[in-house]
Amino acid sequence: MLKKALLLLTILSVNFLISQDNDFIEININATVLDYDSQNEIPFSEVKFLNKNIGAISDNDGKFSLNYLQRSIKKNDIFMISAYGYDTIKTTADNLYKFLNNTNKFYLKKTNNSSSWFNEEDESDNFIFGKVFSVKGPIQGASIKVKNSLIEAKSDFEGFFKIKADVNDVIVINFLGMTEKQMLIENLDDKYILLKTDAQILDQVTITGTTELSDEVDTGYGKRKKKSIGFSTSTITSDDISPGAVSIVDAIRGKFTNVQVAYNQDGAATGNKTQIYVRGGSLSINNSAAAIFDIEGLIYNEVPDFIDPQQIESITLLRSLAATNRYGSQGRGGVFLVKMKSLSRKAQRLLDNLKVKGNDYKEQTPSIILDSLKPNYINDYSSTKSLDEAKNQFLRLSNEIYKLSVKFHIESFNYFKNIDTDFAISILKSIAKKAKDNPKALKTIAYHLEKIGDFQNAKTIYQRLLLIRPLDEQSYRDLVLIYKENQDYELAASLYNLMLNNKIKNVNMLGLQETVVNEAAHLYWTKFDKLSQTDFPLKTLKTYIPKNDWRKFGFDYRIIFDWNDPAVEFNVQFVDPKNKYYNWSHTILDDRDLLEDELNYGYNTEEFIIEKSDRGKWIINIENYSIQDNSNPTYIKYTVYKNYGRPNEIKKVEVINLDKLSQKVNLDILRYYN
Repeated sequence: MLKKALLLLTILSVNFLISQDNDFIEININATVLDYDSQNEIPFSEVKFLNKNIGAISDNDGKFSLNYLQRSIKKNDIFMISAYGYDTIKTTADNLYKFLNNTNKFYLKKTNNSSSWFNEEDESDNFIFGKVFSVKGPIQGASIKVKNSLIEAKSDFEGFFKIKADVNDVIVINFLGMTEKQMLIENLDDKYILLKTDAQILDQVTITGTTELSDEVDTGYGKRKKKSIGFSTSTITSDDISPGAVSIVDAIRGKFTNVQVAYNQDGAATGNKTQIYVRGGSLSINNSAAAIFDIEGLIYNEVPDFIDPQQIESITLLRSLAATNRYGSQGRGGVFLVKMKSLSRKAQRLLDNLKVKGNDYKEQTPSIILDSLKPNYINDYSSTKSLDEAKNQFLRLSNEIYKLSVKFHIESFNYFKNIDTDFAISILKSIAKKAKDNPKALKTIAYHLEKIGDFQNAKTIYQRLLLIRPLDEQSYRDLVLIYKENQDYELAASLYNLMLNNKIKNVNMLGLQETVVNEAAHLYWTKFDKLSQTDFPLKTLKTYIPKNDWRKFGFDYRIIFDWNDPAVEFNVQFVDPKNKYYNWSHTILDDRDLLEDELNYGYNTEEFIIEKSDRGKWIINIENYSIQDNSNPTYIKYTVYKNYGRPNEIKKVEVINLDKLSQKVNLDILRYYN
């Protein structure tokens, strides 16, 4: 049976650290996971020894590497490989070692488990292929839905999409600031869809945005927010900057190869006439361009001599090819990416805003009531004479009236979860099968599973989301967090290694970079004893966090908002102990660029840090600005950590249906007495 289930791997190197003692043999295993039928690689499969904190995630090519001391594994320890949609294979370490010299490939068979959350793909399904574009070019991140269904797709970098649809279906195409378009499918030919700008939204944005300074950057991948700029491996940190450096030129000089400082006529290395040139790449001596500077997202074409080099955390040089790909033609001479020292840029922005005059909080905001406005069917459940009768009532409504209503299934789940947990989860499973191609619905289901602590089933949902949204940053961040919740620390470490070292093909974590860094650091500081034989990217992680902050990592309060619809518009208001407020608005009028970036690159998370605040209470209010889809509304997952990353950490999670918010409400009150 073992030979039929898998072909065993080869140990490609065995290093003897102390030859006299077998306990110190270091084993290095490199192998590939493949589909049994197609022979294709299986990315992001899970490889581990059970209960040993030794494991890894395969990369885009199905390859993985395991490194551990032989003494850590006994002959009866279980070695396992699993992947979403495939049967798990297991064997003992003893059996594994007996067949080491056969091959370095594993073959997994697709599952036929009828009790799984999602049905196998129906090969007979028809697919419609097409492209979404505007007069300016392809549209990345457009939403394509089949009307009156839960089938949804997203356009890629070049505007192309693929969606399950058939003749006589109607597809609905949307993108931020564009007029919605509906198209009847009359044949299965490729569709080319031109979206036009919504004139009303354009006028509003123009009027409200004329006095704002733009912090966007034109890159080879579209326009990205300042927090979304990429990094390369040519980097110096504050440790490399001499204490005697008085200008940014002093910090750069001699630290990068093939970099030349051009002085002004007075011979000084400061002043607006000074330029820095990066030799190589696409430039020639006769066609040179000076490097530009990106300082926390603000672009300077001249040397920013006002920068105090002692306040610089790191400088990364993007050479001409990488810079042109990310910044367009303005980066053809190279880009110096400058990161300033700060405990938390988001925290500082928040606290700085609270110091502004004229923002005194004088409202009386009502408290949020999460179970308000119960639908009639919930009252009907309560009025039944028995639990079985209530279940039958649900089944009848689910089959006859609310077959495709995510809201109905979630409300029913919330009713039954404290009465019959298994039945409640079966409710989520029933709608998940119908919504297997709908990220919004799947995230709703995952949020509610997390809320009740069912992290194993939530993991299945997030694995599905990764399958249907492999280019979305959020897919990887959500999966790595659920690994942590399931105590699969070795898998989390391996995935962080892929994420932070940019090893995921066609995906970077730029939009979620600061959030992912904080969460990876949290894993290290709270579970470092579990990470000794993992691929945790400690060296890379340290480059993102100032040295002093690394030594004392942790926050008084860390607040996370996740939402299931990137186009949703809402406002979060923070009120500090001095009764000063700060609004963070996720709206097209206030921050269109951010919403476009989220749609393009697939992320829907924002974090806020409260650290070193005045004593007293913090008020957090929330207000919905969107008209909700009654059958598939937007949900926000609100997570707050007190003493984040510290031994006395406390975590709280709430899931809010924005459809129920008809006015601004008080979401939470945090007590700050440190």
